[in-house]
Amino acid sequence: MSVRGTITLLNPEEEIKRVSAKHALRRSMTLRRDELSDEERTKRSKQACEMASEVMKERHVQSMMIYVPFRSELDSRPLVEWAWEHGLQVIVPRSLPQDRSMELYELQKWDELIPGAYGIQEPDPQRSKMFMNDVPDIIWVPGLAFDRNGGRLGYGGGYYDRLADRLCHEVHDAARLKEPLWVGIGYEVQVLEHVPMEEHDRVLDGLVTDLGYSGKAGPGLRRDNEWN
Repeated sequence: MSVRGTITLLNPEEEIKRVSAKHALRRSMTLRRDELSDEERTKRSKQACEMASEVMKERHVQSMMIYVPFRSELDSRPLVEWAWEHGLQVIVPRSLPQDRSMELYELQKWDELIPGAYGIQEPDPQRSKMFMNDVPDIIWVPGLAFDRNGGRLGYGGGYYDRLADRLCHEVHDAARLKEPLWVGIGYEVQVLEHVPMEEHDRVLDGLVTDLGYSGKAGPGLRRDNEWN
């Protein structure tokens, strides 16, 4: 996962237009996702989770970080169940609104979750073990929109960007040879030709949807197209 672009200073009018356009795109993509029926969400979520499991089998992943679905997000629970069944370590974030950071916890059972920030189900610090001194092999990243060049439109809080910066430092400080793979996961209807990105935004390594995987791939892994 890398930073896209170089720093470009905008005048106040251009900045207002940029922010307004991003807000409008978030509203539009939220409506697009909400328009999927419950049946379609269930079907497409299962298909995407099956493809995600193939990505992890191909790469011999032993640990993954995954979000707990909220509202009309792609349902990640089938992927969590698969990971538990195959002995993978499942790491789930807990949001800290005071500084917009995330703590990571190992999730072993669904009943370890409680309503957290923004009403999202998150690990109970009293019941789940904090995940420390390591980084997951793969991080599944939710979003409102994606493109096939690593672009992602998030919710505007910057939580995943801050986590990426933190984990990057931890990898380097620990002299770890391999950084985690950052892969977006969502419905195919969320994929655009181009997602506007800023200097601090992180570029994804891949993308999984209900129609397949695109991004960096090893031999034998089915994909829509391979990224550089």
